[in-house]
Amino acid sequence: MPSAKKTSVIKRNAADTALTGFAPMTSRSFERSLPMLLMRARDAVMQRFRPHLREHDVTEQQWRILRVLAEQHGIDMQSLAERSYIQAASLSRTIPLLEGRGLVERSPDPADQRRSRVSLSKAGRTLFDAMVQESAEIYAQLETEIGGPQLREIYRMLDGLIALDPGATAASDD
Repeated sequence: MPSAKKTSVIKRNAADTALTGFAPMTSRSFERSLPMLLMRARDAVMQRFRPHLREHDVTEQQWRILRVLAEQHGIDMQSLAERSYIQAASLSRTIPLLEGRGLVERSPDPADQRRSRVSLSKAGRTLFDAMVQESAEIYAQLETEIGGPQLREIYRMLDGLIALDPGATAASDD
C-alpha cells in the first residue's frame, strides 16, 4: 500500500496532468513548453497590431518607447530602457531615429548635465494620440473575441507569472 506522502504526490500529479495535459515529471514537447506558448501567444496578439504599426511606420520597439513617453514626460535613458523593456544599446540606436523623425526630443538633465532626458515632441504626441485610438479598437476586438472575463483572467495569470520574478515591478491595469 502506498504511503500517505506518495498518495498525495500521485493525486497532485494527476491534478497537474488534468490541468496542463502533461504529467509534471515528464518532458513536454517543445511546442507545449510554457516559454514557447507564451511566445506564440505574444505573436498571435502582435499579429493584430503589426499592420497598425506598419501603417504609421513605427516598429514594435518604437511604439513601446512612445507609450512610455506618453505616460512619463522627460525620462532619462536608463529609466526609459527599463520601462520599455529595451536593451540600452538598442535604445541608444532607436532614440536618434525617433528624434530624426521629430517624434521625440532630448534635453539635458538638470540634475546631471552629462545625462539627457527624452520626451515626446508635439508631433510625437499627435502620432501617439492617433495610434492609441486605433490600438484601443484592436484591444476591444480582442476582448470581444476572447471575452472580457477570460481576458481579465489572462492578465491576472500573467501578472502571477511575472510576480515570480523577484526583480519584477508590478504593472498597472491598462
